[in-house]
Amino acid sequence: MPGRPRAALILPYWSFWEHAVPYALRAEREALLEQARAALAETIEISVCAVVASREDGAALARAADAAGCEVLIALQTMASPPAFASAALDALPSTPVVVWTAHRHERLGADFSHADITTEGATVGTPMLTNVLVRRGRPFALVAGRIDDGDTQERVAAAARAGAVAGGLRRARIGRVGTQLDGYDCVVADPGRLREATGIELVPIEPAEVRERYLAVDASRVRALEGETRETFTIDASAEGETLARSLRAACAIEDLVRDHRLDAGAMNCHVPEIRFGAEIGIAPCFGLGRSTSAGVPWTCVGDVVTAVAMLTTRRLGGAALYHELESLDYATGEIVVANSGEHDLAFCDPAERPTLRQNDWFVGDPVVGACACFGAPPGPASLVAFTELDAPVAGYRFIVAEGRFTATRWPATGTPYAAFRFDHEPAPRAWERWARAGANHHSSATPGAYGEAIEQVAAFLGVESVRV
Repeated sequence: MPGRPRAALILPYWSFWEHAVPYALRAEREALLEQARAALAETIEISVCAVVASREDGAALARAADAAGCEVLIALQTMASPPAFASAALDALPSTPVVVWTAHRHERLGADFSHADITTEGATVGTPMLTNVLVRRGRPFALVAGRIDDGDTQERVAAAARAGAVAGGLRRARIGRVGTQLDGYDCVVADPGRLREATGIELVPIEPAEVRERYLAVDASRVRALEGETRETFTIDASAEGETLARSLRAACAIEDLVRDHRLDAGAMNCHVPEIRFGAEIGIAPCFGLGRSTSAGVPWTCVGDVVTAVAMLTTRRLGGAALYHELESLDYATGEIVVANSGEHDLAFCDPAERPTLRQNDWFVGDPVVGACACFGAPPGPASLVAFTELDAPVAGYRFIVAEGRFTATRWPATGTPYAAFRFDHEPAPRAWERWARAGANHHSSATPGAYGEAIEQVAAFLGVESVRV
């Protein structure tokens, strides 16, 4: 599960209608705010919590939220209130994702519903006062309507806050790009300037020669330590012993150093160059090292696939796995599609009932030395495929593509890499795959256990990019 997002929780308030109730309205609203804070405490770190009853309150709230490093702002709308109060906070935090919670207290309204009740239960009045302004200004937001004491509503608010935090993190993300894409692979590229302007994501150029230099600089003691860790985690097939394992471990250490020194959140490497796979020193495809980093939360793609690195970083930060993969072929009889790859892995994708195996990567058996790769299956259950792409027409932009379905119990271990049998929800596999391809997914995407369609849509909305559900 992802960590708790850090949030500011505000309750917009208006003293204008205090005379409509026979008790202290503000004190009652403060109690509601505390009730909401307590209800969200397990899933969201509420760092700032305040009633906002004026523009000055809004400005003060923004200063406090900024100082606390809040990743998202949650507006608890319970009554009519001038949107300028909350806007004073939002305008001072222009890049902070906003979740609007239209909050009520009661399951049913009695026949004696009165002017006083309209005041106290008027969340459906106060919400569009604020959301109208957000829509006018083009400010993305999430909207959740439901009772304060309803568990499903609370989880929807928490899910929206998590998506907001992920989107905010993407805007600050650094993706290492080692070399360029594999020659001719136009489907995996993204223009660095366009990507940063549209999403905030920065591509960090890294020369392949630096990977070689770091590989050569790895101390033997680190390789021995990593070998111990690896033998504890994997069953090591005989084909992966010797030089195969030694070079794979050393490359993993070099990738770890790249991540640390370039402060990377993700990476895209084209290893099929003289400095890496085709060189005398490294001489292997470093798929194990890419997978080890992905398993640690910093996902990597191969062939310089920048766009899929964005998809993988997104699924990983939402709490899922990030298996770099292809949809290899369709089983028309069962409606299953083969999910596999060229050797990259994410241990979060592994069925908990299975111990992963490390073996020789058979995709590269013609090389003088063959690197190691993981092999294991995904757990049966709900699953998602997530892609990301750059768009040139009809206007320049970016798009997430997400398909929900299930990983079945079918096993294909002969693929020799991490794998799964995926079945699309709602539609036969050929039709669903056609819609997947028409939406703009390239031949790589991120596969993860769990249903993430709604979360991806919300991240896309916060990020200001398109989203298509298949």
